[in-house]
Amino acid sequence: MNLHYGLTSQNQLEELAREVVIGLGGNENVYRQMMGTCATETHCGQYPDDNPEKLGVGVYQHDQIRIDDIQQEGEQRHFDIVKKLWGYNIPTIKLADLAYDPLLSTICARLGYKRIPENCPANILDQAIYWKKYWNTLAGKGTMAHYLHCVETYLGEDW
Repeated sequence: MNLHYGLTSQNQLEELAREVVIGLGGNENVYRQMMGTCATETHCGQYPDDNPEKLGVGVYQHDQIRIDDIQQEGEQRHFDIVKKLWGYNIPTIKLADLAYDPLLSTICARLGYKRIPENCPANILDQAIYWKKYWNTLAGKGTMAHYLHCVETYLGEDW
């Protein structure tokens, strides 16, 4: 299995997601939403991105709009946690910084999901709806069926 975005294993991706959810707060639903997002966006790092400084950057496929939103509308207390735990200064990061840094990409995914007032759902179908509504948005070409397929394919049938 070839991995991209600075990942060394899928286990590393799972560990980073757990670490970030613990550090920035969240529960199992948040963890599962993040892993489902990663499975859909980059097949858990198996799908390469040929545009590391443009649209769809990093293992979670961030764009400049999301980074701007996090930096401009995010909470300082979350930035302080990130700085203390991982040493990143979120207000000064650039989109390209996420290209080959799976930890930073995971942190930004969590910060992006923290901006959403609606809690991450518990079941897979509602997670697909949530992903489409808040991550891929109506402007994106992804579908809920694609999300469900990717979660099953890259995270397993029992996910």
